[in-house]
Amino acid sequence: MMARPAPEALASSAFRDEEKVFSYGGYQLLDDLLVPLFGEIHRWPADCIGRPASRKPGEWRFVFPVNDPLINLQLREYCFALLNPSHPVLRQSLIFLSAVPLSVATIRPSMMEIRKIMDWGREQGLPADLGLWDPEDWHDEIAHKASQVESVKTVAFHVTTIRRLRQLDPVLTGISAFDDPWGDEPASTVAAKVYDEDAPSRDTLATPAIAPDTWWPLLRGAWTYIHTFAPDLFRWRDHFAQQREAPADQPHSTKARPVRPEETDTLLKKWLRTRGNAVPVHEVSYSNVAAGTPMWTALSKMVTGGRIMNIFADNRSDRPRKRRATVQAAIGEGRVATVTAGVGRGKGTGAPRYIAPGTSTGVTQKQLDDDVRRWLADPNTVVPVYATDEQGKAGEPIWAIAARMIWGPTPPDVHRQRNAKRFDRRNRTGAARARLVSQAVADGRGIPVDSDLWSGWRAYPLQCPDAAHIQGEDGTSAPWRTQISAIELAFELHMLRAAIYVFVAALTLMRDSEVQEIQRDAVRTYFGSPAVRSRKTKLDPTRPELYWWIIEPVAEALAVLEQLSWHPTHLFAALRPPVGKQVHTEPGILSEAEIDFFINGVNTIAHRHGLDKIPPAHVRSHMFRKTMSQLAGREPDSEIALGLQLKHAARRALANRTTQAYAQMDASWAKEFDTELQQAAARKLVDLLRGRQRGERVAVGPGAARLHAGLDKVIDTINNNPQLRAQIADERVEEALLADEFPNLHLGTINHCMFDAPQAECQDELPEDQRGLAPLLGACQPARCRNSTITRAHAPYWVAEEDDLTARSKNPRLSPPRREAVFVRLADVQRITRALDEEGRA
Repeated sequence: MMARPAPEALASSAFRDEEKVFSYGGYQLLDDLLVPLFGEIHRWPADCIGRPASRKPGEWRFVFPVNDPLINLQLREYCFALLNPSHPVLRQSLIFLSAVPLSVATIRPSMMEIRKIMDWGREQGLPADLGLWDPEDWHDEIAHKASQVESVKTVAFHVTTIRRLRQLDPVLTGISAFDDPWGDEPASTVAAKVYDEDAPSRDTLATPAIAPDTWWPLLRGAWTYIHTFAPDLFRWRDHFAQQREAPADQPHSTKARPVRPEETDTLLKKWLRTRGNAVPVHEVSYSNVAAGTPMWTALSKMVTGGRIMNIFADNRSDRPRKRRATVQAAIGEGRVATVTAGVGRGKGTGAPRYIAPGTSTGVTQKQLDDDVRRWLADPNTVVPVYATDEQGKAGEPIWAIAARMIWGPTPPDVHRQRNAKRFDRRNRTGAARARLVSQAVADGRGIPVDSDLWSGWRAYPLQCPDAAHIQGEDGTSAPWRTQISAIELAFELHMLRAAIYVFVAALTLMRDSEVQEIQRDAVRTYFGSPAVRSRKTKLDPTRPELYWWIIEPVAEALAVLEQLSWHPTHLFAALRPPVGKQVHTEPGILSEAEIDFFINGVNTIAHRHGLDKIPPAHVRSHMFRKTMSQLAGREPDSEIALGLQLKHAARRALANRTTQAYAQMDASWAKEFDTELQQAAARKLVDLLRGRQRGERVAVGPGAARLHAGLDKVIDTINNNPQLRAQIADERVEEALLADEFPNLHLGTINHCMFDAPQAECQDELPEDQRGLAPLLGACQPARCRNSTITRAHAPYWVAEEDDLTARSKNPRLSPPRREAVFVRLADVQRITRALDEEGRA
């Protein structure tokens, strides 16, 4: 049956078939890569303008349907117009787009949305010409879209796509002009109304910040991997890399690389030179084998460590004959061990024979059960589990690897059940062992394993006596690992890469695409400060190289990543080197999966690695940017610096509405900063508490009695609680008690304020509806307000003011009213300084 030919393509009245797709957008085209033409009806690859590392190949090309020539043409015209915003035809049609073209990553999903709109219209029996739809049809289409998705942002993008379509209708074949169904309403407002929600303000971002209880353990865990664990991981990686090339006596998989003939000859000579090695021979005749004949198969495995069983077999080469002659010479010297029957199968009377690692004969079920319990009793044991559902249920133990880790490999010629059968859940004993292992996984002792790491020597643990030490919850120090296998190392290296991504994205304010464009040797000095060089891809088709300022820990993280990455240019790439004819792997990672992997990984191994668990939360790369912006936004004059670091448009001294929105504080972080200030105030009070415990009068002023009473209350709490008294050396306990006792303490240069609104002098200066919220610093009366306390640390400022007022009062040119005001103020100051004199100045 012949395939139906594709319909003939239609010609556009606006654009020529020979026009290049990337022509009028200021693109910087790469050499040696073809630029697609408008007349190519099936696929437009965009690699000629450079694919960002954060984008997969499938996300960086346009694919058009070829079964409907009209839709094919309309979609090509739509994409071509957006890719070339300054095209002369658009200007002639009075279509004025931004000179900076939209990204391929924006136009491609927009085109797909239009295709969905067309399909929906066909199902509803609406005209093929979208310009003939009524406004009600568009409202119904938006309602249908909203019923399929739950995100207001997605529906708003859909509305924006329809408006782009309307804007371009003069150059789109078969689409008539039509009015905007929603008038001048913003797309976000239209989408919010569909869901009966309030539209977001233009001064706020839809991007949420990461909550403090997630942010801090996330960064601490990432830094621990970068600063503490990385040196160990690289050392162990080098060890396993050498093991892959180790001699045959290492515990390799039976699928290891073939041994070269000259290597086998060397192994035979080495084995024969070893004192105590004897050639196994048959004691009695057996079938066609005469007594005294060497047991060639067993000897082959003894020489090669179980890897080869036929190094003495007859073939066309002279090597086997020479090897047999060498063995016969050793027999002639008397180096013989006779074996009765069994032909090396282990049925003899204990004569020398080859026993493969992990091979056991006559083992009892109880011994097998003891092996499993002994393996699980080690606190460092982790059970390999399926990482995905490709080979089995995700999270289920991989029984073959677990068996290999417990009992070693099963030689291919051993005619008995494979070790994995010892976990056969169809019989009672196997099911009991499987339950023990499954319970360990349920207790958080599982480790996800990629499907290409399931074999051979990778399951064998390496002892780690020189691992870095970590601090436990009980204050003791212990190594973070005592042993590790290659399978576990693959997991830890993946955790390290994820940790570096989290740390760099969080502390540089870079976009995901900019982080993934970081290449080797990217750390530079920019205007005298350390910076990282990368490419900006958003809203800039030339992808310029720019600089982002960094701190030293970020530079350390990037240095670690340079050791981790195998890619010749980019740092964020596949963890394993290319194999076969591959020159290198494609750069880039899936950031969403990387962040989730790190959070889940930390929560799985936190109790073993001394890390804090991270509360389950939805965390994405753009949320790092928002969170760090609002933290930096609290610094003086931060708006300009944020505009520079975020690479926002240069407007109003490099700061704009978007920068302000990024720096806007949310409720969770506002509470965090309030708590931080409260703890800082409590730390200041610790010294006063110590002085009060010695019976000193630590403060003067109108509020001193309240301060002393509060300190005395904390002292009584400590003295009456034996557990607190035992922990008195820990200042954190005192800080916590003081923070609870003085929740509204505000530290000051000349006094401290224990803010209580009804007693606050400063509140009298405010309108009724604004009183009681916070101290009014400009109206503070520290010598009169009952909230005010002055400590010895404040004494120098009061003494200096007393001297200044005294000198001013003696000025003969001072008018009587001013002199009276000076004397009034001097009396207030002297009331404090005399009280301080009685206590003695610091």
